[in-house]
Amino acid sequence: MILIFGGAYQGKLAYAQQAYGPGQTVFVCEDDMAEPDFNSAILSSYHLLVLGQLRKGIDPCAYIEAHWNQLQEKIILCDDISCGVVPMDAEMRRWREAVGRCMGMFSRQAESVIRVFCGIGMRLK
Repeated sequence: MILIFGGAYQGKLAYAQQAYGPGQTVFVCEDDMAEPDFNSAILSSYHLLVLGQLRKGIDPCAYIEAHWNQLQEKIILCDDISCGVVPMDAEMRRWREAVGRCMGMFSRQAESVIRVFCGIGMRLK
C-alpha cells in the first residue's frame, strides 16, 4: 500500500500517475458511497469515502480492518483535512477525526507515505 496525502488541489493524482504509471485505473470516491471499487489500482479522494461511511453509520476504521487484504496493493489518495479551523458542525468534526484515524492506520502499515505539496512529493516513509 502507498498512501499519498496533501491539501486539496495539490496534484496528488498527477503525482501518483507520474510516479507509479499513467495507465493505473483510478476510482474516485464520493461522499454518498460506502465502498470503493477494489478493482482499481488507485483509490482517489478517500476522505470523501470516509464521510459517506459516517453518514451511512459505518465505522471507517472498522471498515479498513475488515477490508485490509483488499487495500494492501492499492495507492490511496486522501486530502489532509486536519489543518485550519476546527469545524463548528459536529458531523464535520467527526469526519475530520475519522479521516485522521484512517490515515494513521494506513501510514503505519503502508510501504510508503508521501505528502504532496504544490505537485512535489515528499517521502515521509
